[in-house]
Amino acid sequence: MRVLLRPVLVPELGLVIVKPGRESMSAFHNGRILVEPEPKSMRALPSGVVPAVHQPLAEDKSLLPFFSDERVIRAAG
Repeated sequence: MRVLLRPVLVPELGLVIVKPGRESMSAFHNGRILVEPEPKSMRALPSGVVPAVHQPLAEDKSLLPFFSDERVIRAAG
């Protein structure tokens, strides 16, 4: 799950606070989270859960033989 949240800075204490909604809380149950700057493409999105990224190539069954080929796997690492 990816979540877009607005931080509240508390510089006096060296803290950053975020307030996720109820639907976003499960993102914080694994102990660690990745924090990175908001990409330009997400600036118009509201705070909250970010929709899953659609991967059309991964879902295209006609490409399965290509991605399963040993030469492709070796070249891609």
